Amino acid sequence: MTTPASHVPALPPVVRQVVDGLAGSPVVRSVRIAGSRARGRPTSPDSDWDILVYVEEVPSEAELRRLLPALPSGSEPVELVTANLGHPFQESEFSVPVSPRIDVCLRPLANLEAERERADRGAFLVHSYPKIHSGVPSYILLSEAALSVSVHGEVGRPPCPVALRDSAAAWWRGRAACCLLLATDHVRAGETIGALGHVLAAATSLAHARLIGRGYWYPITKRLLDEPGALPDGARRGLEDLSAGLMTTASVDRIAGDMALDPEDGLEWLAQGRHMGVE
Repeated sequence: MTTPASHVPALPPVVRQVVDGLAGSPVVRSVRIAGSRARGRPTSPDSDWDILVYVEEVPSEAELRRLLPALPSGSEPVELVTANLGHPFQESEFSVPVSPRIDVCLRPLANLEAERERADRGAFLVHSYPKIHSGVPSYILLSEAALSVSVHGEVGRPPCPVALRDSAAAWWRGRAACCLLLATDHVRAGETIGALGHVLAAATSLAHARLIGRGYWYPITKRLLDEPGALPDGARRGLEDLSAGLMTTASVDRIAGDMALDPEDGLEWLAQGRHMGVE
């Protein structure tokens, strides 16, 4: 399986103005369209525009406001918010409140380059992130660059290294097995709601394993389980039919079988002590 090609979408005038304004900064290496627009599959005509900006350093809020075009009265961009400061998954974001909304994410170029080096070694970390049940792997930085489309400058389209493909697929499968083991433990303790959470974590972990194992950069979003080949058909049907009230050890075992996973393998994965990724 290969990473799907990105598409250069037609940019509305206000999006083009934002792109051109940001491209005027000397610290900006590349401005790219990301998300569903880049993949040619916006969920609706009103889907947000996601813009990735790779920077040598994050501009100040005042500098950003200078770079942006004049906006209609009452449409000032929100203040710049930087999350995970100093972390490999650092992101600085702001929105331009027009319709459809334009979301801009500033990515330090040094973090992208560091992740390339890490991936070449087959290493990655997994970060807690509210949007994704199983957490976000640090190689999302490479996935973003590969799936986005450049409208100014270039950072290259990173390949998926074989070392990362092998290590990440094995790690995610181990985590999926561990989640199913924990689901069974919860059911036996009479805590079926907690068991459901672990089954869902197993599903998203298996999706990561199956996709990265094919050398496939994929969007790490709420649509993860809808990616082609993310789950076996039997496992998908079992999850769709599942409810917390019907959770039993037999249902967990059946889903494990559909996922071709042995929950007991989760014990071996735990014993490796690499719960946050591979270094």
